[in-house]
Amino acid sequence: MLAMRVGAAARANGPFLLPARWLLLGAGLLAVVLGIFNLFHELHSQQVDRVYTIVALAVAVIWLASLVFAFRGFRVGLFGAGAIAFIEFSVILANHFVSGTSELFTFANHEGLAIATADMGLVLACTVVVMAAAVSWTNLLGRSRRIETLPLLVVALVGALLVILTATDGVHRDNFGAMNPEDGSFIATAAASIWLAGALWMARARRTGALLIALAAVVVCYTFAALHLAKGSTPLSVVAATSGVGWAAIAAAAVILAAASFLVVLGMLALPIVRRKPTVIPAGTQPARRGA
Repeated sequence: MLAMRVGAAARANGPFLLPARWLLLGAGLLAVVLGIFNLFHELHSQQVDRVYTIVALAVAVIWLASLVFAFRGFRVGLFGAGAIAFIEFSVILANHFVSGTSELFTFANHEGLAIATADMGLVLACTVVVMAAAVSWTNLLGRSRRIETLPLLVVALVGALLVILTATDGVHRDNFGAMNPEDGSFIATAAASIWLAGALWMARARRTGALLIALAAVVVCYTFAALHLAKGSTPLSVVAATSGVGWAAIAAAAVILAAASFLVVLGMLALPIVRRKPTVIPAGTQPARRGA
């Protein structure tokens, strides 16, 4: 009886603030929509042919079916949803985030700036799908009740979106410092993914989540300083003049949220150390020896 209660409690407590299957379903549907959006733009720009498009659409249907089966708890659906997300992740990176005929900068110039945002969002969504599928394999319904971590999750969601939008403007202006748009946008997407992953893990593995958030915040702040504050860089006033005040405000908001998140998680990591009191040994006594 006790073992059954312990098992039920373990299943009831998951690493996320919401059940992993809901996170899997939401991120999966977003990934499917963005994947189809990217596919039709690839067809329009003649990067793929109609046969490839038909096969890819069939895979999208299988992906949708896998998400439904995964939501209902079937492990074949969990495996399918995670595997297809990983493959889509790899294909997008190999096609659009490396220099070549289908590189992101050329793709966005031909099909519009929205495709750059969509591809970066697709990579982020696929990352969340893989993570949620892995958690759902052992804990489909459990969720954490540590609601105090919700503000960090909301900030991470907004911050990840702002980072991707900032990178979108970088692709538009071809301005990532010494990096090309593909490398710069990949670093931005990786930082956004790590930031969101850390915030999702905060509810259960607080130290791990805090370290991931801190890492992402350092990358965002360092990149902002290198691109907009260093000598010879592009000031936000130039960004406002060339792209618009809104894009400059997005870049500033992204780094402000990153810096604020870094300070918060730094405090969370330091607080237990500060509170830890040293053990006081009474005078005239000696600590017990091992094996005594």
